[in-house]
Amino acid sequence: MTYAQAMRQLPLATPETLLAHRGLIIVAPHPDDETLGCGGLLAWAARGDVLRHVVFLTNGEGSHPDTTRDIAAIRRGEAMLAASHLGLTPAHLSFMGLPDTGLPALGGEQRLWATHWLRCLAAERSPCLIVVTADTDPHGDHRAACALIQESTRGLPGVEVMTYPIWSWLLLDEPVAVNGMRIDITAQRSIKASAIEAYASQQGRLSLDVDGFRIPEELLRHVHADTEVFLRPAV
Repeated sequence: MTYAQAMRQLPLATPETLLAHRGLIIVAPHPDDETLGCGGLLAWAARGDVLRHVVFLTNGEGSHPDTTRDIAAIRRGEAMLAASHLGLTPAHLSFMGLPDTGLPALGGEQRLWATHWLRCLAAERSPCLIVVTADTDPHGDHRAACALIQESTRGLPGVEVMTYPIWSWLLLDEPVAVNGMRIDITAQRSIKASAIEAYASQQGRLSLDVDGFRIPEELLRHVHADTEVFLRPAV
């Protein structure tokens, strides 16, 4: 059984069950992770006035490292456009500007600042559920983002951390354990699809002076679905 097969067998719940009368904070290592992984939940939370914040740890400049264009600005702009499709306002968004591909090695004063900032954000919005990329994702920034959030919120009352898979959908190895739930986003599926389209630079639809990363079609097939998956991270 692959990760995708195991995740598709998780119990189905509603967004209300997932949030359980708490606010929602989304943490994305790169602009597009938030929409690919939980765009449906985001749209639901924004309309229900339970969305507390969306944090982009990096600007995603590593997707096209050799371009002469300001790819960081392009990706921030795409994030704001996607957010508008989902019903978010600029006040919902923060861009921390941490180094893309550099989260696993983040240390020193930069890590102290990041953990302090994230801890204050969570404490001010407690009780809340924070969702971040899965610790099973085979991407260094995604795993590091999960570890950073767990470190930042450790011991905070009223704060729970869960994760959303991105690259885990493509894992072919047998999962050790998959613990979590699927939520029904049928009503938000078309809104999520329009938000995904806002990320033109990540889908080869934006003319740049170099080739770069492109979201695989197989991954897009997984995220264009009637459900989204939220997992409990390994302790």
